[in-house]
Amino acid sequence: MTYAVSDIHGCYDKYRELLRVIRFCPEDTLYVLGDVIDRGPDGFKILLDMAQRPNVVGLMGNHEAMAIRALPGIIRNVRQIRKTALTKDETEALKLWFCNGGELSLADFLWLNDEPSQIVWEYMRKMPLNREVEIGERHFVLVHGGLDNFSSSRPLSNYEPNELLWCRPEPDTVYYPDKYVVFGHTPVQLFAVESGEEETPAKIYRKEKLIDIDCGCIFQGGRLGCLCLDTMEEFYV
Repeated sequence: MTYAVSDIHGCYDKYRELLRVIRFCPEDTLYVLGDVIDRGPDGFKILLDMAQRPNVVGLMGNHEAMAIRALPGIIRNVRQIRKTALTKDETEALKLWFCNGGELSLADFLWLNDEPSQIVWEYMRKMPLNREVEIGERHFVLVHGGLDNFSSSRPLSNYEPNELLWCRPEPDTVYYPDKYVVFGHTPVQLFAVESGEEETPAKIYRKEKLIDIDCGCIFQGGRLGCLCLDTMEEFYV
């Protein structure tokens, strides 16, 4: 089976419980659509687990992108004997990361020994921005945020990172007529408020070929939602 989950945000216990609930096994594939880190305490612990599972595919989220910009100066000063001050760009990147919940992730990263920290750093840097998956007759586009400045004739490889990582589609957005776009980044609670159909507990949002799987697990009343792409069954923890 093939599954998709997003926006785990450092909730290691929920991540592990989800693997148990879906009975995740070596024959399965799990796509994690970004924002593994920040806000919660164990983001890099989750990334380390993901990096050691060949059947888990992590996609880049805006929080990973912020960490990639912020961490080099920290790594240089913590891991190397010769210390140098953060550059202006590194300082601004660190401020932006911290404004978006990066403090706990930095503490988590610094707690790792040299080898595990190198593993998660390389894993995070190599995360793809999107994936296209065909399962049976269904065609899926997997991405963290959405497809900003969308055109059906525009190849996914031609999108800029910010167009995929920071985009927040409207609830009635229509992308492709024949492809499901599965994304996170926007908590489904925001869609529910806009549509006047707020649900508790949070549920995966579906409208036509638009599927938002970010159920706000880090927030009060939120859950970690997961979609099976083979059966379209939903799972929650």
